[in-house]
This record gives sequence, structure tokens and C-alpha cells, in this order.
Amino acid sequence: MDFANLDTASSVILLLVGLGVFLLGFKFLGDSIEKLSASKLRALFNRAAGNRFAGVGVGALATAIVQSSSVTTVMVVGFVNAGVMTLTQAAAVIMGANIGTTITGWLVWLNQFNVMMYAMLLTLIGLILTMVTKNNKVNTAGSLVASLGLVFVGLEIMSGSMAGVANEPFVEQALTSVTNPLLLLLIGVAVTGIVQSSSAVTSVLIVMAQNGLLIGGGGNGILFVILGTNIGTCVTAVLSSIGANTNAKRACLYHLLFNVIGSIIFLVVFWIWDGFYDDVLMAMFNNHTTCITFFHTMFNVICTCLYLPFIKYLVKLTEIIIPDRKKNRKNKAGEGFMDKRLLVTPSLALGQLLKQTTYTAGIAVKCLNNAVAGFIAKDDSKLDDMLKDVQKVNDLSQEITGYLLEISAKDISLSDEKLVNVLHRDNSDIVRIADIAENIVGYTHKAIDETLVFSDVVKRDLNKLMKLLNEQYELVVDIVENNNIVKIKQSDELEQEIDASKKRLLDEHIERMARGECNAENNSLFVSLISNLERVGDHLSMMAHSVEEVV
Repeated sequence: MDFANLDTASSVILLLVGLGVFLLGFKFLGDSIEKLSASKLRALFNRAAGNRFAGVGVGALATAIVQSSSVTTVMVVGFVNAGVMTLTQAAAVIMGANIGTTITGWLVWLNQFNVMMYAMLLTLIGLILTMVTKNNKVNTAGSLVASLGLVFVGLEIMSGSMAGVANEPFVEQALTSVTNPLLLLLIGVAVTGIVQSSSAVTSVLIVMAQNGLLIGGGGNGILFVILGTNIGTCVTAVLSSIGANTNAKRACLYHLLFNVIGSIIFLVVFWIWDGFYDDVLMAMFNNHTTCITFFHTMFNVICTCLYLPFIKYLVKLTEIIIPDRKKNRKNKAGEGFMDKRLLVTPSLALGQLLKQTTYTAGIAVKCLNNAVAGFIAKDDSKLDDMLKDVQKVNDLSQEITGYLLEISAKDISLSDEKLVNVLHRDNSDIVRIADIAENIVGYTHKAIDETLVFSDVVKRDLNKLMKLLNEQYELVVDIVENNNIVKIKQSDELEQEIDASKKRLLDEHIERMARGECNAENNSLFVSLISNLERVGDHLSMMAHSVEEVV
């Protein structure tokens, strides 16, 4: 696509249009890949806990999926803030993210092979797929294909528009007038900090090189700018760490130190060896586009290899620079898991919300155990504290609902939509369990006030029923958190056993009353108590079966 006959103003406007199409294509591309790999992305981050090498791989792959190292770093800050990722794990993922972001440069590199016709064909095919099918996965795949086509269309427009300004004397003079390495690095920092995307800046530099426009007058000049882009990309993470806890701020600092120290090392080397670009890169490839793309990848890989053996010492440095506060701010209920930073990637936010849901269920079941224990012992001294936990469940439930609504407002995949619906229902079941615990507190007060007496047999049977309910709860947590649908059958068997226990307990209670072993005054209270506990089993069973909808 040649726009050589356009005047300078028109070429600049067209350049901006091309950049807009390119960035839009990349945005849609990242969204489409994320939709298609939502559950895999959640599983991917769970593997980051393995070791530092796994962390680097996770960071690189996750960034390749979401098409932004800044987004990955923001997610990592969110994970550290939630306490689900250690600082060392976060450091490894951050280094991997820097490698993963270089895939953008290689996509731009492909543009030198005249792929415009194929790009337009991809866009057309993708649009047709999105219009003619109602299948969600096929529709998303169509968006992915169309987005990839848009990326190359945008690149071609940018490349063609530069032909209109490449021969302008003032443009060449402006690009070659700045030769100071430090100033070139600062230009890279400033421009990347403004647009908050090192990939976008590097892509423009590659397209410029394809048209013979080299900033810094050739040689190492363009390398200094690329070093600056690696520092400038930290701006997004720095902003995301505002209001985060100490460890999350350390993760952000690690990202900054990693890029700044690496850039300074290469800056010094290139300042001394001012012929590196020509002596090494051009000698290897004899192609400016390949030289720039290769260097961007090489820089991040080398820095990662240099840092990896010393990761624990660098983490220690961040702990020295940002020491623990004497009085750490306590998170509000649910604040850790439901970190707003994770909303940039809804699938990962849902993964954390799943953990929040089972955590809240644990509080509700704890309330139930304490309520029944108080009833059996006829002791209401600790029930006020238990009611505070019931209120905590209600507070968490409201936060979960709000977080789910924020996720629903995002453009999410069909599988994530199903998971949102499931979590809404699970949230409701958990609140009902807490309500039942509160009901039992009322039964305890009544039993104490009316001096009702229950036999040791009744107390023993209640403990047996609670044992079954606790077993079912542990099973449900495994099913929900790990999508372990093979254990749903075990949950059903426990639910049937709980139902049978309810019937047996009520029958035996009637027999005891007939023999005069239990007071008739206790009947209503006992029936209500057993019926409430059986309902807990129903709610747990519904939570287990809800997993079938999203697997």
C-alpha cells in the first residue's frame, strides 16, 4: 500500500489512523484469545507456584495470551495483594511477562513479507464467521481471525503512510538530531509512559525501520529508545500498586528494578561499544526490522537469565527498600480475593472469586458447627460472637454479588457467563446456610429459656448428623474448587444418607416420646432443628451439582 504522493499532513493523519487500527486489532485479538482460553488461563496461573522456571513460563505465556505485559503485571500485583502469590513467584512471572510481550514485535516483523492480501482475507473470513454462526466458540474464533487481520491492515496503513514523510528533509533531520544515548532512552521512557504500551512503541519503531526511518541517526540509537520503552512500561504497574499492601508494592518495585537495572547495564555496554548495532546485529541479519525485533527479545531473555539465579536476593532488596509497616492495614472482609486489579482479566478474577466463595462457605459452616455445639451444650455464651460471623457472611455475600456484577459488565466468554451464574446461586446457598445457623441460635435461646431437656441419645444423634454435613462440606469444596465432578456421586450418597438420618431421627424421636423418654414440649423444636440441618445438606448438594454446568 503506497501513499507516497500524499502531503505530509495527510500522511501523519493516516499514520495515526493506521496506529489506531493496529491497536484496536491487538485489543480485540487479546480479548478473543482470553475468551477462548479462560479456564486454561486460570489453570496457568495456578502453576506459577511450582518453581521460578515455571513462573517465567507462565508469565511469558499469559502475556502472549492477553497481549500486554502491563496487564499481566497488574494481575500479578493483584494476586500478591490478595495473598495468593508470594513475592518470589510474582518476580518470576514478571520476568516471563517481559519475554512474552516481545511476541508483538515478531507479528509486526511478519509485515515485511507483503501479507496485506492475506490480512484482508483473514479480516473478511473472521467477520463472516462472527455474522453467520450463533456458536459462541466459533464466533469468538471469528473475532480472533478478524482481529489478527486488522493488526496487519493497521501495520500496512502505517507503513504506507510513512512513505509520504520518509523523504521529507525536516523529518529526517528531526530523527537524526537526537544522538545522546541518555536522551534517547528518556524519549523511550516518556513516550511509552504516555501510551502505556511498550509493544505499541516498539511496533512503530519497527514499521519506521521498514521505511528507512531510524531514530538516533542509525547505529545504536534505536536500541537506546527500546531500552527506554522497557522502563516506561512500568508506569501502569506503578499506578496499579497505589493503595495496595506492602508485598504488592514490592512486586511493582521488582518490576521497575528488573527493567531499570537491565536497561542501565545495556546502556553502558552500548555507550562504550557504539558499533554494536552494525558490528553484531546488522552483520547477523542485514535487515533493520529483524535487528530491532531480535534485540527486543534478546534483551529480555538475557536479563531474565541474569536475574533468575539471584531472584531471592533481588526480592530481599525490595523488602529492604519497602520495609514492613509497624501496623499493617487489615483487609476488609473479602478484600484480598476480590481485588479490583484482577478485573482487567475477568477469567482470572472469577478464579479468585471461586476461592472467595468457598472461603465464605467455610465461615458459614463454622457458624453452623458453633450453633449446634451451643444447642447441645445449652450454652449461649459464645453465640453472640458466632452471630458476628453470620453478619460477616452476609457482608461477604454482598461484596461477592457486587464483584460478580462488575465481571458481568465485562465482555466475557460463554463459559465465564455460566460460571458467573453458578457463583450467584452458590452465594445464595451459602447465605441460607448462615441463616440456618442463626435459626439454631434462636432454638438454643428457647431451649434455655424454657428449660427444655434433650436426652443424651438426641445429642449423640445430632453430632452424627453434623459429622455427615461436615464431610459433605469438605467434599463440596473439592468439587467446586477443582471441578472434581467425579466426586459428585459421593456427595449425592452423603445427601441421601443425611435425608435418611433425618427420617430415622424423627421416627426414633416419636418412639421415645411414646415411651415417655422425651417430653412432648420438645417435639416442635427438635423437628425444626433436624429439618433445618437437612436443608443444609440440600444447599451443599446444589453447590456440588452447579459445577456440572461449567465443566
